[in-house]
Amino acid sequence: MPLFIRLLRFTPEGAKGLKQFGTRRAEFAKTASKLGIKVVGEYVTTGRYDLITILDAPNLDAVLKLSAKVASQGRTTSETLSAVTAKQFEKLAKSA
Repeated sequence: MPLFIRLLRFTPEGAKGLKQFGTRRAEFAKTASKLGIKVVGEYVTTGRYDLITILDAPNLDAVLKLSAKVASQGRTTSETLSAVTAKQFEKLAKSA
């Protein structure tokens, strides 16, 4: 399945609710699972983004549905990137 990397920032509203971070992570994973998406990794970061989530999804449509559900909550803003492993890219580059 395709990989997607979500780069997130907390909104002021989201920052106020950080004590519920664990609960919200569980809700996110449940919502993702219902769409056939597996959460591969989650990382809290310093710098430009507050959180990075790596998803293994069946397709872009599933990720867009997940993004729409999350965006409607107003706690984060996100940028989503599609990704392949370096090994996959190596194979693609060799065949180009």
